[in-house]
Amino acid sequence: MTQKDPTFSQALQRLEQIVEKLEDPNLDLEDGLALLEEGVKLHKYCQTKLTQANSKIMQILKDDEKPQERID
Repeated sequence: MTQKDPTFSQALQRLEQIVEKLEDPNLDLEDGLALLEEGVKLHKYCQTKLTQANSKIMQILKDDEKPQERID
């Protein structure tokens, strides 16, 4: 994304702002295109974060299914 990536929550909040602005019928074409471009980048970023979180969850659940060593 940028020099310092936003948190997932920040990116999602920005996406919501972009959608709100894109719904404005008075938005000019150039601004709309710039917002759309930013929104697509944020969408990809959020999708990557969700995929990473899902992978981590699956790994945690997989590790939890392993037999536990008994400590006497």
